[in-house]
Amino acid sequence: MTRADPPLPRLDALEKVTGRANYAADLQPQGVLQAFALRATRAPARIRSIDCENARAVPGVVAVYTHENAHETGWRADPALDALFAEGLGRSALKDAASQLPAYRPLTSDEVMFAGQWIAIVVAEGIEAARQGLAAVQVNLEDLPPPEPVKIRPGPFFAGDMQHAFTTGHRAGAPRHRVEASYETPVQLHQPLEPSATTAVWQGGRVILRDSTQGTRATRTAVAASLGVAEENVLIHAEYVGGGFGAKNQIWPHQALAAHLSRALQRPVRLQLTRADLGVASGHRSETRQHIRLEADADGRLALLTHHSEIPTSLRGGFFEPCGLSSLMLYAAQRIEVRHEVTRRAIPTPTPFRAPGETPGSFALETALDELAHQAGIDPVELRLRNFAERDLYHNRPWSSNHLAECYARGAARIGWAGRSALPRRHRRDGRLVGLGMATTAYPAPILPASVRVTLRGTGSVLVETSATDIGTGMRSLLAQKVADTLGISPAEIEVQLGRSELPDAPTAGRSKSSASVMPAAGAAARALLQKLGPEERSNLTLAQRLAALGQPHISAEGHSAPRDPQAEHSFYSFGAHFVEVELEEQIGRLRVTRVVSVLDCGTILHPRLAESQIRGGVIFGIGMALMEEGLRHPATGRLISDNLADYAIPVHADVPEIEVDFLNIPDPLMGEDGARGLGEIGLPGLAAAIGNAVFNASGRRIRQTPFPLSALTG
Repeated sequence: MTRADPPLPRLDALEKVTGRANYAADLQPQGVLQAFALRATRAPARIRSIDCENARAVPGVVAVYTHENAHETGWRADPALDALFAEGLGRSALKDAASQLPAYRPLTSDEVMFAGQWIAIVVAEGIEAARQGLAAVQVNLEDLPPPEPVKIRPGPFFAGDMQHAFTTGHRAGAPRHRVEASYETPVQLHQPLEPSATTAVWQGGRVILRDSTQGTRATRTAVAASLGVAEENVLIHAEYVGGGFGAKNQIWPHQALAAHLSRALQRPVRLQLTRADLGVASGHRSETRQHIRLEADADGRLALLTHHSEIPTSLRGGFFEPCGLSSLMLYAAQRIEVRHEVTRRAIPTPTPFRAPGETPGSFALETALDELAHQAGIDPVELRLRNFAERDLYHNRPWSSNHLAECYARGAARIGWAGRSALPRRHRRDGRLVGLGMATTAYPAPILPASVRVTLRGTGSVLVETSATDIGTGMRSLLAQKVADTLGISPAEIEVQLGRSELPDAPTAGRSKSSASVMPAAGAAARALLQKLGPEERSNLTLAQRLAALGQPHISAEGHSAPRDPQAEHSFYSFGAHFVEVELEEQIGRLRVTRVVSVLDCGTILHPRLAESQIRGGVIFGIGMALMEEGLRHPATGRLISDNLADYAIPVHADVPEIEVDFLNIPDPLMGEDGARGLGEIGLPGLAAAIGNAVFNASGRRIRQTPFPLSALTG
């Protein structure tokens, strides 16, 4: 889809900046009760006793639930619900192993599997009464011995020439260049602007949940199963979602628990996660330790790429951080080996977090490649070009479209790469060391089934409806623009309703698939509507006049997009390159990212303003990953101690440099009518590595862990 007009402004901008947009915790139904959770202070443990009498005596407290009485609400442990609740099963080779475990659901046993686990819920007339009730609960925990580590080794995965040994290409002797090093990344917390919350209201035999979720249909299915009611009796409304990044991508216990509490107490209930709850009750990115080995010939062409990762997951969870995904397909090594060793530990369940796998994996891989380039005396851009993968080696398929080489060229020109010295410590500015670094980014471009309904009203206005959620990506604006263009009307005549489970089905927002999945359905719906209106006999007839000629007050049509064949003959990815400039005051270890240039190949860019916003957000995420973000656990209790925005630093305005985003805007001919690929996550992978590579160019110090330690920056 191309437009001659400027892109449509974000439709919900005014509502958001003025506070008129209602989020999940903003709903104030008459008689609503407030629920908060009490977290266990250590693990592994068993609840020896839990005394709630003082809590129940607090004025305003209506009920207190623990594992001893939560069954009174219908809340129960049920292995049949494993695949539906908070186990983070997406993109995981642990699916089979996880499905054999009983589901983790709080308040169903006296077992404490991780520090921070919910062990009581206090429901009260207001926030203060609920918090006073929490403080009055008396818990006696019996410490248990740590469980024996359970290691799971999915894979291994191979690509390239499977018949040759590790020294393929070097039969005459050892490889000319070799890099072998370990890289570490810590726990990261999602920290969306809006913490997760669910407000449940029963109306007869139906419950309406105002929820902060990335997927209304998936949430409806899980909540209905937990309640034991038909799905049509559960309505999930998530018209506004204040960020998610994966924390709201999975199904978490609080969503169904709010409905159980409301049904039992016969009053509306709002169950709200505090900022401290987020890391233990809605997922996190787990720490990783990765080992990279690269072997190359004298020209820098890779003969071997091995990427071995050690990652934890929870005792009951199924998700792990798949760090080696990009290593399998991004560079044309003669042999590629990727392994993951996953250890079950007494920690909260990790979950997908903006570009899961690719983000920590790219830090290791792209840093190692920079090390190889320096060792071989080859420009880092040139090294990547010499190892350019003409096809997806792992799946042995051609790319649907790949203009990565142009991303390298354009980014290098814009940042002034030609003026970069290959030797560190050659550039200074105002007494500070200056360096340039770069890295590749790549992310899959999936398409899932989606449906959109378009209704023409007698006034000439058009209603667009879908269950898709807008987590900040601008889905409302994209839908209005697509339908307006197809119908040939002004976007001002379009009303968009989304984020309700009773509307036409659309996939959960995440994995950079929403726009590519939903926009074709919107276009199909608009074209189907035009067909229902019949042939246009006179070009000056408006849609309202054509509707009036049919004698109907309104007319609707639905459009659908089809999923991609899993056996497709091509691999669908987006690509790009980050170029970064840094300044370092090494006497005090002060590092600033002063400029970022990101050039992306994401197919057609449907809405440049929204697309740039997504990439800028990903870049800022990468700055936070490189310089600030670190989730810390207490060494004795396992409790997350940086569970707040005072102890867990994220970038603020003063930390954000000049960010230049450049899209090639070349349509992918195999991505449907628009030729557009998803871009919500591609701005993040590679960014932390590019910053670290720039630090090396500035100072000669190689950094192999995030956030960058002060000792690696000071002279």
